[in-house]
Amino acid sequence: MNIKNRILLCVIILQIAGFTALLLHYNSRASNSVLEFNRQQIMSAVVASVHHLDATAAQMERTALGLARSGEHHQQQHHRTHPAEVRAVLQKLLVRTFQSFDQALGGGIWFEPYTIDPDARYFGPYAYHNGQDVMATWDLSSERYDYLNQPWYRLAIPADWPRDQPRNADLFWSPPYVDNAGTEALIMTVDALMYDNQQQLIGIATVDWAMDELRQQVRELKLTPGTRPFLLHQSSGRYLVGPEQNSELNTIVNNSNLLNLKTSSASELQEKDGEYLFAARSQTGLLLGVRIPHADLALAVQQRLADGMTINIGIAVLFISIMALVLEVLFRPFEQILNRLQSTVAYNREASQPSFRPLQYDADNEFTPIVNAFNTLVGQVDQFTRRLSDSNNQLQAEQQRVEELNTTLESKVEERTRELEQKNAEANESLRKLKLTQQQLVNLEKHAALGEVVAGLAHEINTPLGISVTAVSALEDQLKEIAQQFRNGQLNKATFDDFIQFSEEGVQITADNLRRAADLVARFKQVAVDQSSEQRRDFELGDYLQSIIVSLRPNYKYRPIDVSVECPQRIFISGYPGAVAQIFTNLMMNSLTHAFDDNSSERGQIHIEAQQRDQQVEITFSDNGRGMDEDTLKQLFDPFFTTKRNQGGSGIGAYIIQDLVSHQLHGSLEVSSAPGQGTRFVIRFPLSRQSAD
Repeated sequence: MNIKNRILLCVIILQIAGFTALLLHYNSRASNSVLEFNRQQIMSAVVASVHHLDATAAQMERTALGLARSGEHHQQQHHRTHPAEVRAVLQKLLVRTFQSFDQALGGGIWFEPYTIDPDARYFGPYAYHNGQDVMATWDLSSERYDYLNQPWYRLAIPADWPRDQPRNADLFWSPPYVDNAGTEALIMTVDALMYDNQQQLIGIATVDWAMDELRQQVRELKLTPGTRPFLLHQSSGRYLVGPEQNSELNTIVNNSNLLNLKTSSASELQEKDGEYLFAARSQTGLLLGVRIPHADLALAVQQRLADGMTINIGIAVLFISIMALVLEVLFRPFEQILNRLQSTVAYNREASQPSFRPLQYDADNEFTPIVNAFNTLVGQVDQFTRRLSDSNNQLQAEQQRVEELNTTLESKVEERTRELEQKNAEANESLRKLKLTQQQLVNLEKHAALGEVVAGLAHEINTPLGISVTAVSALEDQLKEIAQQFRNGQLNKATFDDFIQFSEEGVQITADNLRRAADLVARFKQVAVDQSSEQRRDFELGDYLQSIIVSLRPNYKYRPIDVSVECPQRIFISGYPGAVAQIFTNLMMNSLTHAFDDNSSERGQIHIEAQQRDQQVEITFSDNGRGMDEDTLKQLFDPFFTTKRNQGGSGIGAYIIQDLVSHQLHGSLEVSSAPGQGTRFVIRFPLSRQSAD
């Protein structure tokens, strides 16, 4: 084997060894990253489906509340209106409401005995979808059906509940049940309570939600080939879409982790039978989830690694081919010189000694001086060949050996240099990919936080908008009634005064709620634009912190947590409000997730205080939650460290806070905490970039 082939063989061996080590390291890290990414994608899909379910349920709740307010209004006016007219108005209201609400099966307004008509114990109109039309009926207001003792009615107003005492909630969702009134469909009912002017319970308004379409959507939820979706009503422990074909409403779940899942939360549980369990709970008590076989996620990881392996093998083959071509180009002049040297030497059999001829070499390169020296040497050898033949042969042999050693040493030095350059390039490329992946994960965390704020704000805005729509609808009905009386000449002063008072109240309610919704949208709009654009501008810190807290209010609105912001003076900052919004969004979500227990009877406190000190601003964020031990505090800002890995935690929220404070705000961050003593963050940064520079 010649030198060229030996060098090529060494290159191939080193290449295979290097690529093997790199591939083993890459596969070990990439498999974990790909698996974690796929699990996060599945969890996001389940949460998105639950958000869609909650949006439909929220629309059901707003419709029920609107019908309840209309029922209260007509109860207040029934002494001025004949019961027959109330029947006609309520029937028309129900038909108009459900003509524009296809998601609902139907709904009704159900009054307590003798509330509207002193001669009627049952007074409850009902409207339902019948094909393309909406039909109204009074058939359920009968002793035979006896809606007053139906489970969905007693859920909102128990038989033994004093009617002069308000309930602890305005809305109640029934468990899934089969409608025996005629449709025979599996439904859930939302009840909205109605009160009179003395806060006496006078009945409920209901909206029925058919489960067939939702169950079909859950069955079609296929995130992987082996996905097994399920839909569970958590309080009753019964499956609507079960893990087995015939279980549906007959199988009782025995997984305590599912039954203990909190509202609006998501969880990932690894079961013992080789499946991952992903689940999220809706506001209605329905729990949606999927079972994913380990083999499905493992197959996805293997496919991704196989693609990477193919690319790496292609790169290795290309590198070896290039090295073979380079060696061929480098050794070609050596072979030419060697062939010419062999042609210049002849052996004289008679004299028993070799004879030499001058070497003919026309090229002008690094070998030209060697050829000239050889020709000179040939002349000298011809003069002294007989006397010094033995000495010359030895000298030539030594010279040839030295040349070979020099050539080999030079080639090895070049080869080692190329190998070092290649390893350095590969290390730099791996570092670049790692930083890019880390940045992508940070961006995903930012968008996920913004998405949660958007969903919460949408729910917050729906309430004032729903109240405004209901008020305007009631005002529209009253206006039509007054107009009819005016055209018929039946309008009197008392009726017109009542209409004016009712109109003023309706307009005031509508205006107040629309202003409230507009204020929420305006505050969130600026925070959302700043958080997504990362543009620099001037802003007032105290008002901006209030806007951030308002946009996050849906996340703690129904929890025993008080949030306060204290900014004793107006502080103007020239910087990046998006970074400030992201920092305090992460701080709030970390406290709400880790610091407070939902089952605790003690009220939580979150306090934010901002002060200006010379050309810097100091912001203190503190809570009185459970705090952190020393080990957790040391790892707080490490990427991907989280104490709730199996509950949806990504582990990069605190890392993003430190990165934004240090690099984008050019500030500093201090944190102190102890178990049972809460947590305190102190953030300092310049009022403007000029002062930082």
